Amino acid sequence: MLNEVIISSTRVRKALLESDIEAANTYLGYPYFFNGLVVAGNKLGRTIGYPTANLHIKEAEKLVPGNGVYAVTIVWKGQVLLGMMNIGVRPTVDGSKRTIEVNIFDFNQDIYDEYLTVNVYERLRGEIKFSGLPALQAQLAQDAIDAKQVLQQITP
Repeated sequence: MLNEVIISSTRVRKALLESDIEAANTYLGYPYFFNGLVVAGNKLGRTIGYPTANLHIKEAEKLVPGNGVYAVTIVWKGQVLLGMMNIGVRPTVDGSKRTIEVNIFDFNQDIYDEYLTVNVYERLRGEIKFSGLPALQAQLAQDAIDAKQVLQQITP
């Protein structure tokens, strides 16, 4: 029970699927997290100034939040890093397959075939199809600002 609400795995799953990260984290008592293996992507992010670690989640049953952009922390080799994550089909670049991509702020290392733990703190926005790469870049710049503001409140 929390604030007279019965907490159940069904309630947590529903919150995650509806991208209500705040509720899911409140129900859990900690940030929702998952582990993923960094795999090769199409490397478009690095060409527009936002390189991403494309994640593959091996556990087929692991619940992934709904499509959108999120403020996240990433744990890699014991380091806690700040970033933003996109989950979705990437409609601006005619994507069709759902992907999980993490942009780690101020980070430039080869981490292919390594595991990351992603802690999800807040959904910043839903998935949007932009008119082109310049519009996407402008939005990513704003997403980074928004994510840093969220993360500044929860990390020392």
